[in-house]
Amino acid sequence: HTLRMSQETTTQLLGLPMEYGVPGEDGKAFSAAEVDQRSASRMLRVLMLFAWALAGVVLVSAFLGYGTEFSNLLAGGWFAVLSVLLLAWPRMNRLWHRGITVVILMLIVIRWSVSWLYAEPADAMIGVMIGLLFTPVLVIITTLLWGRLSLYIGSGTGLVMGLVAYMGSSREVLAGAYLNDWRIGPLVLCVYGLFSWLLGIWVRERDQLRETAERVERLRKAANTDTLTGIANRRVAERALNLFATGQRRYAVMMIDIDHFKEINDQHGHDTGDRILQRIAEILKARMRAQDTVARWGGEEFLVIVESVTRDESASIAESLRQMIEAGTGEILKTTISIGVAHSETGQSVDQILKRADEGLYAAKNSGRNKVVTV
Repeated sequence: HTLRMSQETTTQLLGLPMEYGVPGEDGKAFSAAEVDQRSASRMLRVLMLFAWALAGVVLVSAFLGYGTEFSNLLAGGWFAVLSVLLLAWPRMNRLWHRGITVVILMLIVIRWSVSWLYAEPADAMIGVMIGLLFTPVLVIITTLLWGRLSLYIGSGTGLVMGLVAYMGSSREVLAGAYLNDWRIGPLVLCVYGLFSWLLGIWVRERDQLRETAERVERLRKAANTDTLTGIANRRVAERALNLFATGQRRYAVMMIDIDHFKEINDQHGHDTGDRILQRIAEILKARMRAQDTVARWGGEEFLVIVESVTRDESASIAESLRQMIEAGTGEILKTTISIGVAHSETGQSVDQILKRADEGLYAAKNSGRNKVVTV
């Protein structure tokens, strides 16, 4: 039966890990670090578009007779490089983005060096402004893409730029642009060093927060997971039942018991019994939908909660489970199950629907086992 999936699944309301529910709209769940990197990639693309447009404006002004030959040549180079990168962007992955960030940062440092050590005053001033404006943004993007390594990238960038500015400040030709002050170099070095150090603190705290969140998630998963079968445990099923009892949605409860399970353990050993439990859990999980709850109730008993189904649909689903398990356990040891099915009724408590499902299971056992009884 093809059943309509509810807009708000039980697993989402229970706050369970992704293993018990459906993922996001694109089918993936992203960590904080991945979200940071995706944001940084978008920021890098916007920065490249801005720089490409800026280089285009400089080239247009060059045709109108503005700018120096050196600055116009550099603008043409930037325009060509950025055009290629932007055209190739859709085919690039995150690794490419990380490399591009470092390469652009290096090119800006080179432009900064040329401005301080070789360029004429007018070109030098433009190069210094480009370095001061673009470098902080690139260091932030680098931090998001590279994580802890960004501390060394940012500090190294600040060190090189500071030393270059210190050496270039001795050039008399830059006096007219007020760039011959020796204090500029140490100031750039200190500011970028401090900037990188602060970003490094943020990265470390972000990593600690991520590690703590992962530990909490592991603990929460362990508290909600049956260790042997890997499916939800009784605690999860009880929360789901209590949630349904307070709502208006239709649902069905299936109480499942493995037939002659004690004899399986006694005659074939507990290892075989454990494998049977694991195999049945796999079949139940594979057959049911993401918003349904499949849990180990205890011992050889399982509980399945199916939402948004009619009485006939729930009986049909239970029968398909019975047949699948009988057919799917043969490679270990052919095993059958008995199922009691109870459908929700208005005003019914959790204890009442469980009692009815248990009565159905008892009737299935008494009528010869390997049966489904709906009450």
